[in-house]
This record gives sequence, C-alpha cells and structure tokens, in this order.
Amino acid sequence: MFHTVILTKGGSMVDFDRASFLMDKEVLQLALDARRTERETGPRSDAGYGAQWVWDDYCQRHQERYGEGFVCDITPGLG
Repeated sequence: MFHTVILTKGGSMVDFDRASFLMDKEVLQLALDARRTERETGPRSDAGYGAQWVWDDYCQRHQERYGEGFVCDITPGLG
C-alpha cells in the first residue's frame, strides 16, 4: 500500500503495511476515501496526503468507532 513508516502517538515508528493487517478494513477504507475526497475537493497546503495522513485519520476514526485508541498507535515500541 504505502511501503513506508509512520510516527505513532506513542512515539514509535511503525511500518504502515504491517500494521494495516491489524486495522479494521472498513475504517481503513473510510480513511482512504477521506484522503481522496479532501485532495480532490479542498486540499490543504500543509497536508502531505501520504501514509501519515491516512494513519492519523484512521486512528481518529478507530477511536470514534471503538471508544479506544488503535493499539499500534498508542503502545510505544509496538510495530
């Protein structure tokens, strides 16, 4: 998918592709769709729209859906 590492809230570097196996596929698709929509309809000059953007959006949506953070984002050293 992205073949890159991202920075988590826990301060760890995580390989996005490896962590994606633990992600809720529906929530991940929502994050990917949101990235595409924002890029196409109202891109922000400060947004990179890469893996980090998708990760951050996914983690926010995961928190909203499950009431807790995505384990790979909040656990230092995991990933």
